[in-house]
Amino acid sequence: MNFTLKQLRLFVTVAERGSLSQAAELMVMTQSAATMALQELERQLNHPLFDRVGRRLKLNAWGQWLLPRAQKMMAESYLIEQGFKGQSPIAGRLKLGASRTIADYWIPELIEHSSRRYPQLDISLVVDNTHNLLNQLYLGKLELALVEAHAQEKWLKIAPWTQDELVIVCHPQHPLAQCPRVSLEQLSKSEWILREPGSGTRDTFERALQGKLGPLKIRQEYPHLPTIKRLLQCRPWLSCVSRLSVSEELAAGTLVALPVPELSLKRFFYFAWHKDRGDHPARMALLELAREILH
Repeated sequence: MNFTLKQLRLFVTVAERGSLSQAAELMVMTQSAATMALQELERQLNHPLFDRVGRRLKLNAWGQWLLPRAQKMMAESYLIEQGFKGQSPIAGRLKLGASRTIADYWIPELIEHSSRRYPQLDISLVVDNTHNLLNQLYLGKLELALVEAHAQEKWLKIAPWTQDELVIVCHPQHPLAQCPRVSLEQLSKSEWILREPGSGTRDTFERALQGKLGPLKIRQEYPHLPTIKRLLQCRPWLSCVSRLSVSEELAAGTLVALPVPELSLKRFFYFAWHKDRGDHPARMALLELAREILH
């Protein structure tokens, strides 16, 4: 094999951008030179790496297999370069993903601590639901993600970070708000507004209900928690959200948490990364810092 690091870097850039022209611009190459370099890499490997869909390039099965391995080589080559320059390896850009609850309540503190301890590290943040973040990790668009649900994909490395608790909430005037104990039967007769499928909160809630309740009467599904909280204050609906995300409303009495002893709604927040991408020092440093801010 005679492929070069520059060819691999071009491949990774095209895979992440989905565009040969954008990759060529980032690497200060002409589009014809980039096309030739990518074709030569595919010739060396004896396999096409992309499906050509219109003007865009989409990774095929071989490209998906190569991507995390090429990204690992790029990370290692970067560390070699930094080491010989005498610079800290905890520098450059780290692409971090966070689910919405974590982004709202934990990420600002994490970034603030990181900027003081690692001033050369630039954190690029993507906020989305757990399902979409894991997909971006798989495609190599993120180095690390903080998510709200446990996943078991073979390519995934996952570690618990901190515990969280979900609560079932409603308006203080809801018929169930004054009940000292709410049964599963009462929940089944109520109407609900929930997070969208794919969110960690929704996943945890559905796991807790599995085998205990049939289909719920779901009126609406929304990805944005402020929308859900505002609607709960206007309509006689229930929702299940992180206690952390409604702590102010519970303290002010604008929302009420229902006691449902038959349901266990505790969960963990998790670190997640692609196991084939190696132990990137910036990622490992951020994991350690995230653990420190809990204390």
